Amino acid sequence: MHTTHLTTMAMQYQAALQELQKAAYDMSQRRTRTEELVRLEDSVGRKAAKDILSPDSTPAFDTAAADGFAMVSSATINASPTNPIYFRVAGTIMPGDKPPPTPPCRGPDGVLQCYEIMVGARFPDTATEHLIHMDACAWGTDVREVSLAEVPKADPQLGNRFIMLTKPVTHNANRRRAGADIGKGDRLIRAGMKIRSSHVLPLASVGIREVAVEPLIRVGVWSTGREIVRSDVNGTIATKRTDTGYTYDADGPYLMAALKEYGAEPHFLGLLPSDDPAALEKALRETMATDKFDILVTTGSATPGRSGFVRSVVEKLGGQLHFHGVAMRPGATAMFASLESNAPNNGLVSFFGLPGDPCAMAACFRFLIVPYLQFVRGEKLDELLLTTLELRCSTRLESEPNMDAGAPVEASMGNDCGPLCLDCFRHGRVTASEDGRHKVVRMTKDQGPGKMYPFIDANCWIHLPHGQEIVQGAMVPCLSLSACREEKWQ
Repeated sequence: MHTTHLTTMAMQYQAALQELQKAAYDMSQRRTRTEELVRLEDSVGRKAAKDILSPDSTPAFDTAAADGFAMVSSATINASPTNPIYFRVAGTIMPGDKPPPTPPCRGPDGVLQCYEIMVGARFPDTATEHLIHMDACAWGTDVREVSLAEVPKADPQLGNRFIMLTKPVTHNANRRRAGADIGKGDRLIRAGMKIRSSHVLPLASVGIREVAVEPLIRVGVWSTGREIVRSDVNGTIATKRTDTGYTYDADGPYLMAALKEYGAEPHFLGLLPSDDPAALEKALRETMATDKFDILVTTGSATPGRSGFVRSVVEKLGGQLHFHGVAMRPGATAMFASLESNAPNNGLVSFFGLPGDPCAMAACFRFLIVPYLQFVRGEKLDELLLTTLELRCSTRLESEPNMDAGAPVEASMGNDCGPLCLDCFRHGRVTASEDGRHKVVRMTKDQGPGKMYPFIDANCWIHLPHGQEIVQGAMVPCLSLSACREEKWQ
């Protein structure tokens, strides 16, 4: 692959989305993993790779829908209090019992015959040419047990348990027909449908234990910075807040959690020093040879200045640079490229170089990586919620009313959202208006790229498209801060 050198002018955000969409199409066309077999209980939230057809019928055989007595319904047509119909009980069928052969409609003594049957038990076998099929189940409460003396012409040697019925039983009463719920070969799930927990009931009922699903997009994540530490890497942890030589890694854990939330399969690949291009080059070469990842992400060292070496490493590896710099704030230094895999299948691996500032990194994830994941999977982009902007900050005081009022309530907007030539993204909080008739959104206080407490209160990203001035009452598009929307979001 030949390196494409782009100009240093930042690409407009909508143009960056178009680049992502084209690259996603190329990647999806060259993906060799088309399906993955998983256990049924692990398939929830995944997309079916192909139509799922029922291998069996349910019920697999005729069963009783109530406790009662299986009988021939036509024999009860004339039943009434003045003309009771008597039956000999030939036996009892419990759930799981092998059904007995269907007896003749009448015994040698001329008395009608039936079986006591419990709910879920299998009906007696289908009739032959010499027998009449038991096709209905009379409720146990609709019959009365009677003695031998009450049944005309009953032979005690043929059985001494009898019931009396005083009203007709309709054809197929309290009888679940084989295949009445699901038929063999019925399509249960369409290819591309997302499997829900409610789908497990019908799938399990026909004996399906594994399903073919679309493979998850595998994402490898590196955090960069010599000052970064993680408690799960080499046992290292900064134990004192006063130790100014170390910073806890926030980007890596966030990306791992957010990628999983948006349906990807994330893997943390470790920490990389922020001043060692050779370490990144080595890590990329080794990873590209494994065919284990579809997307690779780094955080930090993406700036065009002296401390940013990610682009030069990608170019050295022959990567196709789609953009480096987007007219957005935060996240202006974001980079996106495609790399040829060294694995035998010769697939494409997408590469995102994100800024290291947590807020900027999170904005780039939501507005660049999430759309890319959706493009690759053939999904629609998340629908924007148009909301009325209130020029008052959502503060800690609103979510924690017992706190002292130490911050001003009025927001100083000014140039806080940047030049009008930029698409700006601000975290905020969507709530109902005071009259409850519509949604309003307020920006959270402290929009600095290194500020992380506002993410406790925020529930949305406000997208301020380039050219839009910020005025009280303006309608602004919002996106949920995560894939798990709060109940009050809509």
